[in-house]
Amino acid sequence: MKKNNNRNVLLFAMGLCWGACTVAQSQRILNLDEAVSLGVAHSKTLQIDSINLQVAESKMLQNKNTQLPQVSANLSYIRISDNITPFRVAFPTGDVVLNPQILNQSYNALQVRQLVWGAGKVRYGNELATLDKRAIYFDIQKNRADVAYQITTLWYNLFTVKQSKKIVEANLALLTNQQKDAENLVKQGVLLGNDLLKLELATTNLQANLLDIENTQNLLKYNLCVLTGLDPKTIIDVPDTLPTAEQNKGDLAEYLNNALKNRAELKGLAIRKEQATVGLKLSKSNFMPTLSAGGSVNVDMPNQRIFPNEAKLTGTWNIGLFLSWNLTDLYTNKEKVKESTLSFLKINTALNQAKEGIQMEVNTDYNNYLQTKRKIDLANKAVEQATENFRVEQNKFRSNTTTATEFLNANTLLVQSQINLTTAVANAALAYEKLLKSVN
Repeated sequence: MKKNNNRNVLLFAMGLCWGACTVAQSQRILNLDEAVSLGVAHSKTLQIDSINLQVAESKMLQNKNTQLPQVSANLSYIRISDNITPFRVAFPTGDVVLNPQILNQSYNALQVRQLVWGAGKVRYGNELATLDKRAIYFDIQKNRADVAYQITTLWYNLFTVKQSKKIVEANLALLTNQQKDAENLVKQGVLLGNDLLKLELATTNLQANLLDIENTQNLLKYNLCVLTGLDPKTIIDVPDTLPTAEQNKGDLAEYLNNALKNRAELKGLAIRKEQATVGLKLSKSNFMPTLSAGGSVNVDMPNQRIFPNEAKLTGTWNIGLFLSWNLTDLYTNKEKVKESTLSFLKINTALNQAKEGIQMEVNTDYNNYLQTKRKIDLANKAVEQATENFRVEQNKFRSNTTTATEFLNANTLLVQSQINLTTAVANAALAYEKLLKSVN
């Protein structure tokens, strides 16, 4: 019996260890850099961008392949009817059949054609494909920055909620202890029952607020798991401290200049503008003819160059130059040129519009960042004031020289000031990240 009990205890202990290991394995602390790295690697938007880049590379190869000689082979076999009477011509040497009955016929040709001059069509096509690839590369840079900032925002929000939860939990513990003291004071007849009721109500409201915070925290954790590619069942958390990073204290003009030089959108639009210029040249090239050289080898039965026709395969060849000019394009291509011109103007206007938008964005982010820094100073001052005010009101409440309402008001101001300080610090760090995003 004793052995069975020992075995049960051992199995129970092993089960606890296994469960603890399982929980420990599913927990994960995500710092900001790791979260951003996972989010960028998991982003479906960036995966689509990668596919678009591969498509652009494929189009480049397709355009390069148009420079290769065009080789084609045509093979045919024909069986014709025998209901045609051959036409015979009498000569001193004998009769000659002009249209002999060759019922089995075969025409086979190998043709080679090489473009010699195409008014720049091939070259412009290659330039368009190359520029398209470069523009997509900058699109990827922009989308990568957007994804990184999305993850960063989510991470800072989760940090703020976590710190707010700690503040509320600490205050809930404080009010719970204060409530116990108040119960004793009520029993002693020193404190009114209504004051105790107010404390109980404040504790209940704080518990409700804590539930809201926990719900928000769970939602943020779930979203962060999804966006970083982690299993949503994974128990994740963020560190208790914000990442330390040296913040550049440049002036607005410096940030504006850097943004106009560095922003991927502007680089991409500049390439699109160059692409529109090349597209205009390509449209104008349609006014011109194209010249190609080529030849063919024909093995036919009968061969039309042999008279009279013979029922055997005979090989011949030819080479030559071929000029092609679609004269209708001299009229219809005007609208294509007009469209290309308008496309250039559209891209140029979009580029100028983007510059204006970026300038306004940088100005807004710069001033928001300065404002968040000033809010930290004010939040620190508010915490100091609220702490001292609460200390005074708490002493008064313990000595029964103030009301529960005044004590609870002081407590509320303290909690709110502490949360405001935590939020201000996180918002300042996030505002700086947004400023960096608007510059780079």
